Amino acid sequence: MKIKRLKIYQQLLIVFFVAVLLPLCITTLIVTNVNQHAVRAELRYSATITADSVYQRLKKNIHEKKLAILFIAKSVEYIKSEERIKSFLKDISGASESITTLDIIESDKNISKENADNYFHNSNVEIFPEHEKNAILMYVRLKSGNFLKKRIDIRVIKEELFKYLVNDKRQVYIIDSDDKIIMSYNKDEKLFKNLLPQVPRNYSNDEPLIFGEIKNQPNVFLKIKEPAWSIVVATPKSLISYGIIDARFKIITAIVVAATAIIVLGMLYSYSLNTNLAQLFKALSAMTAGNYRRKVRLIKDFFTPYEFAYLVEKFNIMAHKIDESYNELQKANEELSKLDKLKSNLIDTVSHEFRTPLTSIKGYTSRLLRNDVIIDEKIRVKSLKVIKHQTERLSRLVDDLLVVPEIESSLLRVFPENINLNDILEDCILSIQQKQSRQINLEIEENFPNIYADSDRLVQIILNLLDNSIKYSPENSAIDIKVLTDNNFAVIRIKNDCKAISKEKLERLFDKFTRLEDDLTRTTRGTGLGLFIVRGLVQAMGGKISLKSEDYFEISFTIPVAQE
Repeated sequence: MKIKRLKIYQQLLIVFFVAVLLPLCITTLIVTNVNQHAVRAELRYSATITADSVYQRLKKNIHEKKLAILFIAKSVEYIKSEERIKSFLKDISGASESITTLDIIESDKNISKENADNYFHNSNVEIFPEHEKNAILMYVRLKSGNFLKKRIDIRVIKEELFKYLVNDKRQVYIIDSDDKIIMSYNKDEKLFKNLLPQVPRNYSNDEPLIFGEIKNQPNVFLKIKEPAWSIVVATPKSLISYGIIDARFKIITAIVVAATAIIVLGMLYSYSLNTNLAQLFKALSAMTAGNYRRKVRLIKDFFTPYEFAYLVEKFNIMAHKIDESYNELQKANEELSKLDKLKSNLIDTVSHEFRTPLTSIKGYTSRLLRNDVIIDEKIRVKSLKVIKHQTERLSRLVDDLLVVPEIESSLLRVFPENINLNDILEDCILSIQQKQSRQINLEIEENFPNIYADSDRLVQIILNLLDNSIKYSPENSAIDIKVLTDNNFAVIRIKNDCKAISKEKLERLFDKFTRLEDDLTRTTRGTGLGLFIVRGLVQAMGGKISLKSEDYFEISFTIPVAQE
């Protein structure tokens, strides 16, 4: 079964999902859940603390008010005059901010002598809320059977109870047994009405109880024994929103922002990596197709890893070396092709150029050795001259072939000396004219200075050039040789008639086995090594050679003048 290979960006997406997004989502759920439980516990604790704080202050305040009314009642027992009692009570009520009235009564709607035994025992103080006047009534039974009645302003008590609840958003209600509000903090009628059905009814005193239908919105109920009141602390939705919903939103927002940032950075990283990988793949494809010069164009940015940059650098170095090796291999192949061609040309040259003189030598030798034919002296001498001429031709061919490797390997040795150029030129012209009846004009100054050259090599140069001039010029045309001096060099110019030769052909004439092929020279035989050998010999003796062609052909070379 063939396994499908995923691309890098696909693998990165899977990695992001499994290693980043999925853990982030799980982390979000865990964090929000832990935060919800922590905030819920904090809300329950703070609501309980608020209820207990109000309870303790209320209890203390009521106790103080009870002690005060009991003290007043004791004091009244010792005053006999009613006028003085009234004056005493008036002075006390006037001196206290919380007491609005202080009276001695026989009975009222809350207390009567008939039911006094049901309320009072052990000098207890009875407390009743007075909702219509926003006050609290306290009663103490006197020895006379009458009652000391004290009316306390709820606003004063409320201020004392709630002064420490600064910036608390909870609602606090103190209710009586009929579920009527005696005092409140941050009162909300609608919330209170919705809360009443949930308030516990059968519950022990002095212990706070958490109640409510919504877990994240805890309310606290605390029942007071004396007086028979209850404290209800309600948690508003604004606290839930701030503590849980807002926190959850912030956590989710932070996680989403983090995930988005990670995804964006991952996409940028993936894009950068894919772009560089695409460049690498293109370079590999080009190399596979044989283009070893193609390099990876690395896009370097913040997301480019060091290892990838190192890989690309080494790949480009490898590609460069492969390209160099390939070029060297191509050059070697070209050289091998040239060598193979040279070998073929050499074999062809030897087979053609050597066959003609050998055939002549063999023919004339056989003719001289025949016994059945009488050969006179004239024929014998002529045959021997032909044999000598062809032998010299073979010798020159051998010399040309032997000097080629020395020129190519730069191992050609010359033995220069001071020689007379005029004598060398005249000897060469005479040697050529003995074989070819061609007019050769020599122009050289009298008393031309000696030159510094290898005489044998110079003769080889001049004979090769004169032989070429004869081969590649019309019959019966003259060949001109002009010699002059230029600084410390002798300049020899050999000129013959010839059609104009293009510059491209002129540049190739110094190559091995190169010959001109036209109507004039098509049947002219030769090795094609003449000018190659001439240039090598001239350069070996410190001179230069050049070609020129218009409606004639001229070859010029220089030889150093001998120093006195």
